[in-house]
Amino acid sequence: MRFFILFLFLIPKIVFSDELNLICTNNYIDAKSLDVKDLFLVINPNKKKIELGGLTIYPNEYKETDSNISWKASDIKIYEDSNGDVSGIIGRYSGQLVLNFERYTDRKIISLVFNCQRFELNERKF
Repeated sequence: MRFFILFLFLIPKIVFSDELNLICTNNYIDAKSLDVKDLFLVINPNKKKIELGGLTIYPNEYKETDSNISWKASDIKIYEDSNGDVSGIIGRYSGQLVLNFERYTDRKIISLVFNCQRFELNERKF
């Protein structure tokens, strides 16, 4: 009986989770020179946590509006020889994600643009 009550208590938390799971693909013409074609993006606003592929970020700045979600994290180990800033913005209506990586050593900024949609396990290609 205790497990049943606990289960009923947890159902709303599981069903109405605010976590946003997205698959983002880079289909742009200049994408042939990029190594990143697909990227999983998981946004958990309750924990202020962003997962970009295998990179987990707890941003210093996080903002949600009716039209987009944006974030910026500083001093992230994204390069072997230098830390940097990671920022991103995703349009809620367009599904377009823009990621910016700024390297501290040379202040070079690399931007990547993706088209995102909600991720469903049955949508895998193989």
